[in-house]
Amino acid sequence: MRNGLYLIVGTAMLLSIGVLYAGKKHENWMDEPYTKWDQKQVAELFNKSAWVQTKSFRGQAATFNQQGVASGAEHGSAQGTFGTGGGTAGTDVTEFSFTARLFSAQPVREAYVRMLQIMNRYDAMPADQQHAFDQKVGGLLHADVSQEVVITLAYQINDPIAAKDLNQWFNTQTAQTLNQNAYLFTPSAGQVQLDKYFTPQQGGGLGARFIFPRTFHNEPILQPAATGKMRFQISWVPQINQPLYVDFDPKEMTYKGQFSY
Repeated sequence: MRNGLYLIVGTAMLLSIGVLYAGKKHENWMDEPYTKWDQKQVAELFNKSAWVQTKSFRGQAATFNQQGVASGAEHGSAQGTFGTGGGTAGTDVTEFSFTARLFSAQPVREAYVRMLQIMNRYDAMPADQQHAFDQKVGGLLHADVSQEVVITLAYQINDPIAAKDLNQWFNTQTAQTLNQNAYLFTPSAGQVQLDKYFTPQQGGGLGARFIFPRTFHNEPILQPAATGKMRFQISWVPQINQPLYVDFDPKEMTYKGQFSY
């Protein structure tokens, strides 16, 4: 998917901060056209479905000197890192939350577009405005992902210093610098190398974007009947100073009768 497609959404950042809703109108609401979904259903799919996985980390409580500097910071050590607590006065414990979304999956993109519709009052627009809106989001909604698996990674951090440091790291990485660090693992293909990377600054509010090849030896890297899960992993992430990984279960990723990832 082209990077420019993500620039149509600034306001959808609200989804990544994630007000999570409980309940559904009925069990099979995802079988309806996405244009019929309400905000609760969209938020559930975009934040709590099989195509979305969240992992959290928690640091240790920080201690501060009389100048309000976290212990260890006077000597140039990293502030707000995992295991050293918050680097900002007023932040006792640094908390990190990472959310990985399979954005190449059709239901995730439909949920994203539907939230844009809701936020822009699409249902009340006259037909010509709806048509113009559809033109803007059509490239994203109908993107050709036949050759790629797209994972977006958004994160929230309660410590501004730790957030600034982590933002800097993600925004200065490239596919080359991450080549030995970010992977997909699948039961049939094993370790799948990163193909492309787009920084959070390029992501239009969706976070960093990791793109992997969809086939290995001309076969899909993931099968619906796979006995194992697909793992997305970054082997080392600053601030948390340990691997970050999430698992997606292919047995749960059926959408309107089709395997989607």
